[in-house]
Amino acid sequence: MNELKVIDIMNETIIELSKEKNANCDENLKIKQYLEDEAFFFKIDKSKAFDILQKVGVKQDMLENVYKKLTAQNVFYDLLYKGKINENDKDLVVKYETYRKK
Repeated sequence: MNELKVIDIMNETIIELSKEKNANCDENLKIKQYLEDEAFFFKIDKSKAFDILQKVGVKQDMLENVYKKLTAQNVFYDLLYKGKINENDKDLVVKYETYRKK
């Protein structure tokens, strides 16, 4: 299972628990929308990513490791191949060099 799916499941769990407790889950509902974009973590800076990861329940000592998995080079190339990322996209904060012949 990929890391983004795990984060999505963690967020869904928080939403469900919040609803059961009649607690506000607006932030997590917004995060749910963000996570629909598979390239989301490539489009935000590291501090914003850490904030979001903490809100879905990632422990402080795991933030760096999880972030690295979400923005790994192989994930970038997979999203590029699928057309979810455009290598010339100005919105990308995290990107890797591509070697395409012209």
